[in-house]
Amino acid sequence: MFSQPSSSKTFEQMQKDSFLLSPVPAGVMINEFKINNKYRHEAQVHLEKILKPYEHVLDTEWKDLKDDGINSEWIQVPNDGWEKNEIKKTILFLHGGAYIFYNKESHRDIISPLVKKANARALVIDYRLAPQNQFPAALQDALAAYLYLLNPPKDAGFEPLDPKNIVIAGASAGGGLSLALGLAIRDAGLPSCAGIIGWSPFVDLTYSTPSLSDEKCLDYLPIVKGGTNDYIESQVIKEFKEKAAVLTEKIKTQNLGPKIWHDSFDRPDGRFQFYAPNEGLAIPYVSPMLAESLGDLPPLLLIAGDDERLRDEAIYFAYRSAEPTKYKGPSYNAGKFEKSPFQTPTNTTLEIYEEMPHVFQMVGHVCTTKSYESTVEFINKVTSALNEPLPPSSYNCINGKGEFGPLKEHHKKVLELEKIGIVPEFTGVN
Repeated sequence: MFSQPSSSKTFEQMQKDSFLLSPVPAGVMINEFKINNKYRHEAQVHLEKILKPYEHVLDTEWKDLKDDGINSEWIQVPNDGWEKNEIKKTILFLHGGAYIFYNKESHRDIISPLVKKANARALVIDYRLAPQNQFPAALQDALAAYLYLLNPPKDAGFEPLDPKNIVIAGASAGGGLSLALGLAIRDAGLPSCAGIIGWSPFVDLTYSTPSLSDEKCLDYLPIVKGGTNDYIESQVIKEFKEKAAVLTEKIKTQNLGPKIWHDSFDRPDGRFQFYAPNEGLAIPYVSPMLAESLGDLPPLLLIAGDDERLRDEAIYFAYRSAEPTKYKGPSYNAGKFEKSPFQTPTNTTLEIYEEMPHVFQMVGHVCTTKSYESTVEFINKVTSALNEPLPPSSYNCINGKGEFGPLKEHHKKVLELEKIGIVPEFTGVN
C-alpha cells in the first residue's frame, strides 16, 4: 500500500501502527518460528551474482545482518495431513505495504481462505522493511524463505519440497516482490516454482503508468504526490536522508559503473522511494515490469481491480510476459531483449475486476469470491501431478456478477504508452 505522510505521527509511529497483531482466523492454526540466517547467506551468494551489473548504485548494508533470523509463520488447517500428501501444496506468501509497512500477521485474513480452499499450507515471513533496510534486503529474505523450503533443516518437520509444489504469491508490494523473486530465481538458475500469483502487484517503482494519477479512479489509494521529504523529521527519517545523500554522492562522483538509469530519475528533491535509490529504479528486481525480458517465467496469475491505481502496471506486465517479442518495455532498454536468453513467452492469466479497488480480497464481494476461485484453480492446476497443459495466456475483464469477458478499450491504452519506465513530472510517493 502507498502511504500518506501524517501531520502528527513520526514515520516510526506509522510503521509501528501498521504491525497488526491479528487474531488467528477461524479454521486455521498458526505455527510461528524463525528461519536461520544461513539461508540468508545462501541467498546472498545468488544475489551477488545477478546484481553484479547494478552493484555500483546499491548500498551494501543489506549484507550486514542485524538479527538472528527471519520471523516466519505457517498458516494451516489443523490435522490437514499435509506431511503425508504426495503433493504438498505450499504457498510462499509475501505481504504488502509499499515495502515500508505491515508484517506477516497483517494478511492472515486474506491468506487463510486460500489455505482452506486450496488444501495448502502458507509460509509467511517478516521480510526486512525500508527505509531501515534498503533493496535488496527484502528480496534476500524472500529468496532465503524459498531456499528454506527447498532444503529445510532436519528439525523443520518436513522433507525438502519439490519446487513444483510451491506457488509464490503476494499482494501489492508483496505481489511485486513475488514477481521479482521469480525473476531472481530464473536469472540465478535455481529450480523454478510451480507458479506465481500477484494480487494488485506493485511492479513499477517509476510510477510511469496513467492509472496512478487518474482522477477518475475511485481507489482508496491516494493520487501519486508528495515524497520522502514530507515526513516529520525523526531518527529513522534523519538516518535515511543521511545515508541516501552519501550513496547519491558516491554514485555521481566516483563513477564506479555505467549509467543504468534514465535522466527522468534525477530528481532535484532527492529520493522519492524509500525502498531503492533513484538510480536503481529500473533494476528488474526493483521494478519487475521494466525487466529486459519477462519470458521464461513460471505460469503467472495477475489479478487487479478496474478502479485501482496499480491497474495499468498489472496489465502492461501481463502483456510483456505473455508476448515478450511484441512488448519490449522501456525505450532505454532498446535492443536488450534481443540479447536476453529468456525469450519464451510466459503463460500468463490476467484478470481485471470491474469497480474493484486495490487488493479487494479484503472486502466481501462477488468479485472477491470469484478471485479466490480463480486463485485456487490456478494453484491446483500448476501443482497438479498430471502435468496437463495449461490454458493459453488470456486477458480477462470480470464484471460485478463474476462473469468473464474480454478487456475493455480503456484497459489497452497503457499498451500504447511511449513513456513506460520514465518518471512523470511529479514527485512520487511510497
